[in-house]
Amino acid sequence: MLRHWKRVVAIAAALIIAGGAYVYWSYQGRLVQVGDVQIDPNASIDPSRSYTLVVWEREVPLPWETGAHTEAVNEAISEFQKVWPNIHVELRIFGWEDGHGDLREALSDGNPPDVYGMPLGTRLIDAHWQIPVTPYMSAEAAQDTLESALRAVSADGVAWGWPRWILPQVWIAREDLTESLGGSRVAWNADEFLEILAESKTKSGSQGIMLNPYDGNLFFEVMVASTGRNVLDETGRRAWSVEEMTQALTLFDTIIDRGLTLNDAARMSRTRLATFWNRQASIVAPVNAWLLRHLMTRGGVVGDEGGLSDEVQHTSVAVPPPTVGTTQHYPALVGGYAVFRKEPYQGDDHTKAAMLLAEHLSRRLGPWEAANLFAVPAHFTSWEMWRTDSGLPEKEIELLTQWSSKAIAPPLADGHASRQQRIIDHVLGEAFVKLWSGVEPLQIAEEIAQAIDGVRAEVAHP
Repeated sequence: MLRHWKRVVAIAAALIIAGGAYVYWSYQGRLVQVGDVQIDPNASIDPSRSYTLVVWEREVPLPWETGAHTEAVNEAISEFQKVWPNIHVELRIFGWEDGHGDLREALSDGNPPDVYGMPLGTRLIDAHWQIPVTPYMSAEAAQDTLESALRAVSADGVAWGWPRWILPQVWIAREDLTESLGGSRVAWNADEFLEILAESKTKSGSQGIMLNPYDGNLFFEVMVASTGRNVLDETGRRAWSVEEMTQALTLFDTIIDRGLTLNDAARMSRTRLATFWNRQASIVAPVNAWLLRHLMTRGGVVGDEGGLSDEVQHTSVAVPPPTVGTTQHYPALVGGYAVFRKEPYQGDDHTKAAMLLAEHLSRRLGPWEAANLFAVPAHFTSWEMWRTDSGLPEKEIELLTQWSSKAIAPPLADGHASRQQRIIDHVLGEAFVKLWSGVEPLQIAEEIAQAIDGVRAEVAHP
C-alpha cells in the first residue's frame, strides 16, 4: 500500500514538474525579442495605471477642407480614450510628405513615438526598436485584412505594421474621346495601349498621351506593372534586367515615333494638364495623389467633398499603367502604423496599449482616408462604409478593389525603400527623358542599370 502511494506521489510530482515546464516554455516561446528587451504580447493593460502614448501622424492635405484630417485623427483618438480612459494620447502632426528624419533622430536618442503613421509606404525602420505586429494580431484580424496589404507590411511571415489602406498608382484617361477608353479597363498590354492611343488621336484629333518625362515614377510604374518587381529585390540588388527595361523604353520610343505624344518634353511637362482639359490629350501620366483627386473631381467622378458629382457626364477615368510583359501587376502604396519601444522600456502593458491604439487608428482612419485618396481600406469590414463615403461610381469601386488585390508595394526595409526612392528621383527621370533627345532605348537601359548598381555599391562601400 505504501509503495502504491509512493508511486502516486511520484507521478503527481512528475505531472506538476511537466506542467510547470510546459507553462514556462509556453511563456518563453511567446516572448518577442526587440533589441535587448523581451516582450510578452499577452500582457494585459492595468486599469489602475495611467498610460501616456505618443502618436506621430501626417496630415492629409485636403484642398476643400483644411484641417479635416487632423480633426478626424483627434476624433479617432477620443473614441479610443472613451474605451480606455486611463490612456492619454499625445498627438504630433507632420506634413504629408515629410520624411523619417525626425524619427531617426528620436531613435538615436531612444525616444521614438509609441505609434508612428506611415502614409507613403509602411517601413521596417529598425528592428532594434520597432515591434513586430504579428504576435498582437488575432486570427480574426488577419482574416479581415486584404492579403496584399498584409504582404506589403510583412517580411518572412512577420508583419511590422498595421495596414490602413492601399493606394494604386493609376493614370487618368478621358473616356469621352473614344469608346475604347470608356468602361472598366482592368489591364492592357503595349499593343492595346498603342492601338487605343492611335484610335483616340484619329477620332478626336488629340495629341495622344501627355507625360512628364522628368518624373521617374512614369518609367517606374510601367516597369512594376510589367514585371511585378520593384527596382530592388529583398536583398537590395537590382531586380530589373537590361532587356526588360529596354522593352519598356521601346514602348515609349514607339509612342514618340508615331506622334502619339509631344516631341518637346519640357513643353509637354508644363502644359499637360491644360492639354488634357482642352480635349487635346487622351491620357495624362504619371499622377500623384493630389493630381488624381483634382482630375477625378474636375472630371465629374466625385464632388469637391467626396460625394458623387452633380455632373451628368464623367470625362475622367482611372486606368492602370500599361504592361510590356505577359501579365499585369499594379504598383501601389500601402499606408500603415508602426509601433516602437522606448529606452528605458515602458513595460509590456504599455506596449499592449500602443498596439491597441495603432490597430484602432488603422481601422478607424483607414476607410476615411481611403475615401479621400482614391484608395481601398485594408480591412474588408470597412468596405461598406468606404463605398458609401467615397461617393465613387461602382465602376471605379470595382476597378480599385481589383487593382488593390494584386498590389505591388515598395520594399518594406527602410534602407531598400529609401534607396529605391533615390533611384526613382535621380536616376530614372534623368535617364528616361533622354528618349526625347533621340537616345536609343538599349543605351538608356544600360545607363540605368549601371547607375542602379552604382548606388548599391556606393551604399555598401561608403
